[in-house]
Amino acid sequence: MTEMLRILLLYSNTGGGHKASAEALQQEFARRDVRYRVFMDDVLLQRTFWPLSESDRFYFWSVSKAPWFWKALYRSVARREVYTTLNKTLGPIIGPRLRHLYERVNPDLVVSLHPLLNHLPRRVLQHWVRERQRLSVPFVTVITDLTTFHPAWVDPGADAITVATHEAYARVIRLGAEAGRVHVLGLPLRRSFRSCPTDRTALRERLGVSSTRRTVLVMGGGQGMGPVEAIVREIARQCPQTQVVVITGRNEDLRRRLETLSWPVPVRVLGFVENIHEWMAISDVLVTKAGPGTLAEAMVCGLPVLLYGYIPGQEEGNVTFVLKHGIGEFAAEPRRMASILASWFSSPAALAEMRERSRALAHADATERVVDLLLDVVHAARSDGVVSAYNPRPTSTNQAKTK
Repeated sequence: MTEMLRILLLYSNTGGGHKASAEALQQEFARRDVRYRVFMDDVLLQRTFWPLSESDRFYFWSVSKAPWFWKALYRSVARREVYTTLNKTLGPIIGPRLRHLYERVNPDLVVSLHPLLNHLPRRVLQHWVRERQRLSVPFVTVITDLTTFHPAWVDPGADAITVATHEAYARVIRLGAEAGRVHVLGLPLRRSFRSCPTDRTALRERLGVSSTRRTVLVMGGGQGMGPVEAIVREIARQCPQTQVVVITGRNEDLRRRLETLSWPVPVRVLGFVENIHEWMAISDVLVTKAGPGTLAEAMVCGLPVLLYGYIPGQEEGNVTFVLKHGIGEFAAEPRRMASILASWFSSPAALAEMRERSRALAHADATERVVDLLLDVVHAARSDGVVSAYNPRPTSTNQAKTK
């Protein structure tokens, strides 16, 4: 059995799949060995003060009701002098709470999965380590955005940084990180996405959908955002040979409304589901906003994607990514979206090519590779006693070894 390791994951449930990626890492550590003790802490909601302690509510309100306001706020806080000043201001207040957290957990490794939990938590960790006269405790950042992301994600002092794409790698380097510490590993996903089910006929039968109709999966993220009802109406009108599966997430009002309507094609309405990998597996196309986690899951399942929206700031680059790699299109108007779908279904060969391109971009083993790297960092720290000079052994996870 392996040695005891205590891993602290810093996240906040403020969108972007931070909590989902943290849970994926937690599950992978537990799967490997019961002596890996993983502690998850929602720092912004549990260890700050108002209004930061209400960050989740503010985030969901702003991106759904006032995206213009979120865009302005995101851009202002993305200026280095702003988030540097913010860290200095919050340090005397949040610093003691972080030190208390480190004292309670006594971690061997700290991992950040949120843009606002890098510079300050790492500095506090360094001070705590010196005060306790411990060997260095490594600090690693796992960026949970695909391409564009807030610059506060990048603390050049982190011992390692993992990213999901080569586009993200280039941005991290531009923001000052050393190339040897940055690793293109993909986005950590739940183990159910380790591989996508391949027997679509049997799976469709089990899930109770037709095996003869094209299946369009419509998603609005965890909160059921966007003009979902209008999109489904247009698909039903322009694509009469399809069936539509709608995942409304936690938007119960939307789910109930869609269930009461009559449709000219089969429409299956679901709320929050745990088996989203199965619904993706049986689908021919995914209609969604440009969320990083959803797109990463879609690529594992080889799904072409039709995007109808994005959160200003961190998700804008995801639209460019989809278009650049030829795995889908973007359209903001439901009628135009349905027209695109109709053209896709009239060209099966082109749709199949999109599926292959999507699958080729996937990192189905991302969670395992990230955990491998985290364990390498910890073991190097325990062997050397110093982490600040950490430089991992050459592997295919490093950008220098990938194209």
